[in-house]
Amino acid sequence: MPLTKSSLAQQLEQLFNNKPATAADAAAGWANAYLSYASTAISSAASLPVNASASLGVLLGGFQGGLSALAAPAAGALVGQAVLGFWQAIIWVGPTAAGTTAFPGNASLPAALAAVFADLGKSSASEKANRLADAVDTGAKMVVVADSPFVQPAPPLVGPIQ
Repeated sequence: MPLTKSSLAQQLEQLFNNKPATAADAAAGWANAYLSYASTAISSAASLPVNASASLGVLLGGFQGGLSALAAPAAGALVGQAVLGFWQAIIWVGPTAAGTTAFPGNASLPAALAAVFADLGKSSASEKANRLADAVDTGAKMVVVADSPFVQPAPPLVGPIQ
């Protein structure tokens, strides 16, 4: 199953509506929502992100720092770097190939998130969730995986995830 931006947006909207009591609670919700979203990714060789759950701590730390930040640029930088670090740590395994992340996504994600964080004040929960989901989904679809086929000799299969 490929990445589904709408499911991420729905989970984020639910978090905004539930109004977590602390930044740590919000960060845990955001990290779990992103993990759920990212776990559905598939590489161009049909490999799956097998260790996505093991990388939850990368997301959690960055999201907690970002949600505790007092300025939008700092929040964007911390959350964006956590997302990029998450993808970089992923190992991909499928029925015919295994691989690693060759490029962790949109390098301008921190700036895109900072712009979203700077302009969330009067937005509805749905608008906030959709803007955040748009930013991270755009970045995720730029993640490139280099898969090596199990049957050799064969060239690596390099391409973006979906």
